[in-house]
Order: sequence, then C-alpha cells, then structure tokens
Amino acid sequence: MPQFNQTGRPMPHLPTPGRGLIITLCLLQGLLLYFFFSDHIPARFAGFSHNIYGQTMAFTLPVLISLSVVHLNDRRLWASVALLALLLAGMATWVKSNIAETSADSVLVSFNLSLALLVYFVLPWLQVQTFPAANRYRYASLSACYSQNTLSAMLTFLLMLLAVGVMALCAALFRLVGIEYFHELFFETPLFMYLVYGLLLGASIVICRTQPALINTTRHIIRFILKGLLPLVAFVALIFLFVLPFTGLSTLSQAWSAASLLTTMALSILLLVNVVRETDSEVKPYPRAIRLLVNAAILLLPLYAILALYATGLRVSQHGWTPERLRAVLLIVITLLASLCYSLSVIDKHPGWLPRITQLNKPLSVLVVILVIAANSPLLDPYRISVNNQIARLDKGKIQAKDVDLKWLRFDTGRRGNDALAALQQHPAFTADPRLLTAVKNMMAQTSRWGSYNDKNAAELAKNYRVEEAKKRIQLAKGATSPDDAWWKNLPLLEEYRNTLRDCLSLQGACIVNTLDLNNDRQKEVFLCNTLDAPSVNCRIYARQAGKWTQAGELYLYEEKDKSALITALRNGEVKPMQRKWSDVQIDGKRRVIHYNHDEE
Repeated sequence: MPQFNQTGRPMPHLPTPGRGLIITLCLLQGLLLYFFFSDHIPARFAGFSHNIYGQTMAFTLPVLISLSVVHLNDRRLWASVALLALLLAGMATWVKSNIAETSADSVLVSFNLSLALLVYFVLPWLQVQTFPAANRYRYASLSACYSQNTLSAMLTFLLMLLAVGVMALCAALFRLVGIEYFHELFFETPLFMYLVYGLLLGASIVICRTQPALINTTRHIIRFILKGLLPLVAFVALIFLFVLPFTGLSTLSQAWSAASLLTTMALSILLLVNVVRETDSEVKPYPRAIRLLVNAAILLLPLYAILALYATGLRVSQHGWTPERLRAVLLIVITLLASLCYSLSVIDKHPGWLPRITQLNKPLSVLVVILVIAANSPLLDPYRISVNNQIARLDKGKIQAKDVDLKWLRFDTGRRGNDALAALQQHPAFTADPRLLTAVKNMMAQTSRWGSYNDKNAAELAKNYRVEEAKKRIQLAKGATSPDDAWWKNLPLLEEYRNTLRDCLSLQGACIVNTLDLNNDRQKEVFLCNTLDAPSVNCRIYARQAGKWTQAGELYLYEEKDKSALITALRNGEVKPMQRKWSDVQIDGKRRVIHYNHDEE
C-alpha cells in the first residue's frame, strides 16, 4: 500500500498477483454496475437486474477489497470482508422493506450516499487488518489509509475527466468525415462506459498503491495549499461570529440554508485542522499570531454547530421532521461532538499543538459508522420517524389537512409514506372534505411525481370517457359559453397530462372551463383550469388550428395566501384577455420573439 507513517516509510507492499486481482475486480464492478443499475440490459435478465442486494454488493465490495488486499491468503482480511458483507446485506434488507414502486429512486439515492459514506469511514479499519500487529490500530496507520483513499478518489475522478475528454475529441474528429461509430461506442453504449469506469478505477488504485514517492509528493503539495488556507477560513469564521450579535439570531431563522452553511464552515475547519495537524505533528505550525487566530477559531467552533442545530430546530418546530432534517441533525451532532473535542484540545496544557485530536478521531470515526448504520436500520429509520411525525402533527391540529404534502408521502418516503397516504383515506379530516379525499385517491393512482398514471389507468380513463359526464363534472365559468362538441369529444386526446383529466372527472367543480378570444381572431379559445392540485392552479389553453383543436399554451397560478379567492374569480368568469404592451419584430420575413426586461402591464 502507498500509505506512509510519520517518517514517510511505505507500509505493506502490494505484490503482482494483488495488482491483477485489483484490475479484475474493478472491471467486474463495472460489469455488475451496468447489470444492476442500467436500464439497457437484455430483456431476459430484467428479472434479476435492479436487485437491491446486487446493487449494494456491486457498489461496495469490489472497492473495499481492491483498496485493502495485499496477500490473497490473508484470512484476517477475508473474515472482515465477510462480516462487512453480512452487515451490508442486513442494511439492504431493511431498505428493501421500505421501497415502494413509485418511490424507489428517492430511497435508493439516499441509501447509496450512505453506502459511500460508510465505505469511506470503514475502509481504513479494514485496510489496517493487513498491517503488522504492532502498527495495526495506530492513528498514523489509519490516517495514512484515509489519505490514500482520498487520493485514489481524486485520481479516479481526474482520469475519468481526461478519458471522457479524449473520447469526445476522438468521436468529434471522426464525425467530421461522417463516421459515427466512435460516438455511438463511447456515448451511446452504456456497457462500454461502465467498463471504462472499472478500468480507470483499477488503474488509479494500482497507481496509488505502487507509486509511494509520487503519492507522497502529491500529498505534501495538497497539504501545503490547505495549510495556507486554514488561517483565512479561521479569520472568516471569527469575523462572522463577531458580526452575529449585531444582526441577531432572527436572521438565521429567516435564511433558507443557514444550517447547511454553518455546518459546512465547521466541517471545513475540522478538515483543514486535521490536514495541518498531521503535517506538523511535532512542530507547532504558523507564527504565534497566526496560530492564536486559528486556535481562537477552533475554540469557538462549537458555536457554529450549536447555531446550525438551532436553525434546524426552528425548521423542525415549524414544519416537522423530514428524512433530510433527521440526517442533517445527525451530521450536526457529529460536528458538535468533534468541535467540542477539538476545542478542549486547544486548552490542553500539553506543549504540542492540539495533542489530543489523534486520540479523539478514532472514536469519532467509529461513531460516524454507527450513526450511518442506525439511519439505515429500525433504530433511526428516517422515513418512519418523519411520516409518523407529520401524521401526528395533523392529528394534533398543528397543520391542517390541506397543508399535508401528499406528493411527499407518495414519492419521497417509500412504503411508510404510501401506507400513511392510504390511511388518510379514512382520516376524519379528509373524509369530511370531498376535495381533499379525491386528491388523496388520485395521488395514490399516480405513478410519477409529475402527474402521470400507468398505462392501464390511462387507457381505462379514455375508454370510459363520456361527454355528458364531462360536461356535468367540469364547471362552466359564469357568463362563458360552452366549448363546441368537437372539443369535448377530443378532450382525452388533447390532455397530455392525464392527471388533469382524471382530476376533472373525479370531483364535480374541480375543473373550470371558460372561453376567451386570446389572439383577436374572433374565435374563442378554451381556457381549462384544474383547481384540485394543492400548491397551484393549472390552466391549459386550447385553440383551433387547421380545423382541429390543439393545446396552445399553459399557465400555473401559485397563490399561497388566498387560493380560494383565485378559484372564486375563475368560477365567476373574472378572466379577461390582456394584450402585450411590447411587440415582437419581423426580420427577413420571420417573426423574432423579444424577451423584454420590463414588466408587461
């Protein structure tokens, strides 16, 4: 391995058989990622692809083994890998229990991010199993492993950028002479790109593990740059804390991303301190004045985590728990603990600089692993906690039924959210309001967050469509004339967005139709508005062109304060055409649309 101890001496050497195994494993990972993640696999394998267990193992095990293996007969390493595989299988089983057909992506994305974080913090503990017993769990060994893994990731990313650039140049050159083969191979053949990723990953790992001088030099350059950055970041952190009492905490409650910015600042200082501390473990870094500046920033670092926790707490008290807020709180808690530990190191009487952080980092890294596992298990299941909290807020009257985010329950919280959404059909707050009950039923039928339904439901909707029923269900605005029969008959074909037609036929008065002359051609266009959607009123404009009705435009009306007044205006026919104040132009016989900076009146 290319890890180094404090004197720069390389640690366990990687023999030739291990290098071959690494390349083979990374190519195999590329093939498995294509098989389990790609949508382009042959139909005969469709039943085996996108398997949660296969995705989990393909995403993690090849990387864990490639960065850890030294001798193929190392029983200690393979036993550790087997234990990790069992742990990963358990996490995958729990995640699988929460996957619903319509929300698999939202659950799997967060799960894969958790796996990446888990691999990063577990990997050094796996790598040191191949070290001599005397150095196995020393901080220097673990720190060297973290450095190697970070450099491997950076090198892989750089190689990928270079490879894509070369392939793009090659494809463009051959396209000049009419040869499309290389463009199709490089950018329209997913299997090829997955294998390229595997090859480049294997190459970067082998380089990092067999070129100790090169990697050591790279580490020193990066540390030199970051060492100069730490005083600047520390100065910014102190200035912000100095200004905050004059602006007040109320500004934090009004900011949208206050907690994320505060946490990022705290984590940045923690990371930079670790880099500088590892570089200058024996000699105190910086001149005294600069070191005092950095020490002051570290000493006050817990304030950033406390402020971030306060800002997140405000959001939770106002809007309840969500999976993102729960994960944010876990991250802030880790940041707070690390900040407190580093602050105590500043006031330590030991003559060295921050002498205790080398002892504190090991339990902190183990705590991160434990929390990642807990957040993907029954212990801290973010979806169960969030859904239960939101339903409890509804039951206690903290939120009204109309404010429940049905789309969030359907598409962002997995099976827990879908079960809660189904249960809302019997909830008194929804059964008492036909509009809300219809919205819940329609949301249950949706197959995507953009409002589409499955083919069976769409075909059934079109088959059972009756003009007479549609005229009864869709309300005609006051003073408006009804559209002609041709428009009514063609409405299922005109309405691309199946949710609008479904909403219109689900509840009487949910949709409002008006007829207006919107283009001064003395023919009235149809103005159809769907008011059933909670956040907005969606309107479609239909015009007759070449004797046929077609959709000519759309309008989304967002009225957070008084949506009922907007709906009342639509029902009363209070819709009037407004001509544009500023005109477009015609140049060379063609109309050119001008996008004006002025607000049109």
